[in-house]
Amino acid sequence: MTSRARARLLGGLTACALLIPTTLPARAEVELDWRGSLSSDLRLYLDDSLAYERSETTAYVRLKARLDDHVSFFGELAMVFTDYAQPQDFAGLVDRTRLDPYRFESDSLFVQFRDLGGAEGLDLRVGRQSIIWGSADRFHPTSNLNPLDVEDPIAFGKVIANEMVSLAFRPDWSSGGEDDDDAPWFDEFALELVFVPFFKPAQLPESAGLAFTDRRVFAGRANTPLTHELVAQQATLEDDSGWDFLYSPRAELPERTLDNSMVAARVGARLAGVDLHASYFRGFYAFPRAEKILANTDAIPHVDADIVLSYPRVQVLGFDAATSLDFLGGLGLWTELGLTLHEDQYRLVSTAAVGIDDVEVEYPAGSFLKAVVGMDYTVTEWLYLNVQYLHGFVDEFGARELGNYIVAGGDLKLDHDRVMLRLFNIFDLDDGTYVLYPQLVIKPWGWGEISVGSFIYSSSFNGFDETTKFESRAAGKSSIFLTARASL
Repeated sequence: MTSRARARLLGGLTACALLIPTTLPARAEVELDWRGSLSSDLRLYLDDSLAYERSETTAYVRLKARLDDHVSFFGELAMVFTDYAQPQDFAGLVDRTRLDPYRFESDSLFVQFRDLGGAEGLDLRVGRQSIIWGSADRFHPTSNLNPLDVEDPIAFGKVIANEMVSLAFRPDWSSGGEDDDDAPWFDEFALELVFVPFFKPAQLPESAGLAFTDRRVFAGRANTPLTHELVAQQATLEDDSGWDFLYSPRAELPERTLDNSMVAARVGARLAGVDLHASYFRGFYAFPRAEKILANTDAIPHVDADIVLSYPRVQVLGFDAATSLDFLGGLGLWTELGLTLHEDQYRLVSTAAVGIDDVEVEYPAGSFLKAVVGMDYTVTEWLYLNVQYLHGFVDEFGARELGNYIVAGGDLKLDHDRVMLRLFNIFDLDDGTYVLYPQLVIKPWGWGEISVGSFIYSSSFNGFDETTKFESRAAGKSSIFLTARASL
């Protein structure tokens, strides 16, 4: 390169360097909002063994960064130490991650663009999100975008985040209410569209596996002629001929194709003081069903059987409404309805060793309706009550399987909210089984709290009954717990 060329290049670079500060837009000051907590959870099974159910310590942080008027990002991250060493072999004795196991969880990690394309109220979110629709308390038949995490009954209602693209339009539209004393008869309009590329199943408790691997538990849930015949044949061979069966369930998730992506839409507004929403979801039911039972008879009298678990493709039409009645002291009322449409759900049982090789329809194509109706009321500043009726529990599928439940409880606050007594329960109106959840929460100082309580199945009083909802071993065992939390 000649000296003249080098001079021209240097001059051009210098000019660009001088122009950059004047051509780049000025950046607004970044606004950060964060919260954090540290909690410890110790639990014992409430039986004669008093074995430890879990011991976990969790560090949690939530961050919101507003980069300017239109761009933000959100993140939540929890690091959980389980303190349940499982070396199993010598290699585990030299692996710190197996001696001191931990995991990471995140409920949100996404970018948000506000007023997209200059349209006020049009927001786009891309990334890991948790979107819960519905008006009820923790039970949401209209909310299917995120799978439930039902591994921990005390954290009931928790969802697992999904990768999503969500578009929401929330314009500032209202009508009526021109006078200061009058509320608008129409406002809070919102339209949401959501795209979920990949299906993710619900997280189940370990005890749920008994429904597929233990004959007595499986027998209590046999719901078709073919499964009743299978249970009877297996019992005869085990009891009379000394055979043994080993069932190995495995899940088959929908293929990661565009056709299996999930989509949903929701529209709603506040009309005359009532929040109303209608929604549509197309995707998959997050709890598995046994689609195939395949037996290997090469080692009779030992029989290995595979249970292939699948997830039904569904469409859900939803409606929910909620309001507060000021003339009754702020009494809250809500209802939520989810109509699930599904195709024929087939089941293949191929176990030649016990003389069964057939296909049946477990659930013919059709629909079923799950519903929640509830109310809550703050009687005084120290007493809160909450009651809901449920038709269809979260893990129930098919019109003939839906049960009826009452969920009720309340909070009693003492000593200026420094002490709270909480009691909630779930009662099965069909079989009479129930769950009790008593809890004592103490907040001696503003930054922390200590909680002791129990999660008690009625099986603790009546014994196990595999044909019932909350006394089956598949539901789990009663436990007592101690938790401590400090929050910023």
